[in-house]
Amino acid sequence: MATESETLQHSGRFRLSALKGKLFEAILVVATLVGLVALVMLFGFMFVDAVSPGSASAEWYLLFFATLVGPVSAFTLYSRRHPAVRSANARASAAVFGGLALSLAAFVVLRAMSPYGPLTYVVTVGSLPLSVAVYGRYAEETYFIGPAMVLATLLAVVWTLGSEVLLTPLLDGIFELGVQLLGGVPVLGSVPVPVDRGLTVTAIAVGVPTLVAANSLLRRQRSLDRLLVVTAVLALSAAGTTGLDGLLRPYLETLSAWVAYGGVVGTPVVGTLALVVTRRRNVRSGLVAAGAAVAGSLLVAVVALTVSVNPRLLVVLALGVGVPTVYVVGRTVLTDRDGRVGVAGPFIIIGGILLGAYIDQSLSVTGPDTWVTPTLLVESWDGLFPTEAGAYPSTVGSIMIVGLMALMAFPIGTGAAIYLEEYAPDSGWQGKLAGVIELNIANLAGVPSVVYGLLGLALFQNFLDYAPGLVFSASVTLGFLILPIVIVSAQEALKSVPDSLREASYGMGASRWQTVRSVVLPEAVPGI
Repeated sequence: MATESETLQHSGRFRLSALKGKLFEAILVVATLVGLVALVMLFGFMFVDAVSPGSASAEWYLLFFATLVGPVSAFTLYSRRHPAVRSANARASAAVFGGLALSLAAFVVLRAMSPYGPLTYVVTVGSLPLSVAVYGRYAEETYFIGPAMVLATLLAVVWTLGSEVLLTPLLDGIFELGVQLLGGVPVLGSVPVPVDRGLTVTAIAVGVPTLVAANSLLRRQRSLDRLLVVTAVLALSAAGTTGLDGLLRPYLETLSAWVAYGGVVGTPVVGTLALVVTRRRNVRSGLVAAGAAVAGSLLVAVVALTVSVNPRLLVVLALGVGVPTVYVVGRTVLTDRDGRVGVAGPFIIIGGILLGAYIDQSLSVTGPDTWVTPTLLVESWDGLFPTEAGAYPSTVGSIMIVGLMALMAFPIGTGAAIYLEEYAPDSGWQGKLAGVIELNIANLAGVPSVVYGLLGLALFQNFLDYAPGLVFSASVTLGFLILPIVIVSAQEALKSVPDSLREASYGMGASRWQTVRSVVLPEAVPGI
């Protein structure tokens, strides 16, 4: 009897514990649903207040149901039943709408500032990795090209931005210290010497690596033409410094504004297109594709100038939207017979919107009385009334800050995560150092944001004496804030890749970098 009583008591406790667990789970589900419903209601009230859907007539709803909702719904149901069509639709939509978003963001940023400065940076920063790729193809040594191009890009960015922001103030301090120590004797960079600080940075950037490369090649007894190629390649590293930046800018500023817009947007787009086509086919096809993209953008500009239309926006859209769309749609139509219908998805949406808007204007159908107007999106504050308000400055400022922050924090954070997970040793003093670094990164991820704000204030405004309100200061400060989070997130994504994939790659003779580039990173990209 005692045994049965203990069994019943244990069973009752187990049921009570299970009941508590189910009740706790139910409470969590209810709390989550309450939060989601409250959020949906909030956005619903905001949408109703902004758009005022009740002010639109029934004819307007029927019009857009016939031109937009109906065709899109039918195509969506069709694509859900055919995986190949759904995949092609996803690729085409990413090319069209992703390119449209990035192109418009680039246009508003370039419109808010002079496009000649970014064009100079695009030319100078892009020259160094391009020269490394050319040298690797000439030397037939491709095993180092991937890491070298990444490193060259980072060095070019550091030389371009860092030489202006950090290195030039450092040289100023060194020059002033030299004048004080030498009792007024002219030193390099002072006024009596006809060499400015930008050229000093150029000399450092070109001279030191050139001497190192020359010494290394002479020791290996390489041929003279190889030495000349490497010297020319390293000389292009000066393009990422303030010296040649000052030399290139006057010539670039003589170009038309639409050429500068097209250069900033088109250089990375055309370069990426040429690289992708070259990898899939050959160098000649890549050059032909790049030439066709440039010719198409020039044709758009000529047509716009002929009809007296400013071609800046049209050129940006042709390069940022037209080039990737033509490539993705053309390749899908030619190679994917089962899914080629899917490329019509984004065009059904755009066509439905344009057709509905055209009929709406032609028939004067009463639409919603919304305050989300072009004035709000593309104008600044002009007046004292809410109807004259504009979100353009805030939008452009946010895009510039977040974009520059991502350019600085994402490569550094991802690179640090790759080193800590794939290259850092587990033992010895290097392993202990890596452990200390990981511990500090985890601690920095929990530092309050106000501390980073105070750090940015002390560093940029008090120490470096920058003017308040600079985009660079805000971007770097925000980059400091998210850098630990990026590193930790990238580490977790890299840890999620099974070790069996790495071992299989090593077993096939791949190097560590080839394994990281071709096996680990593609699997970890969604998490990163």
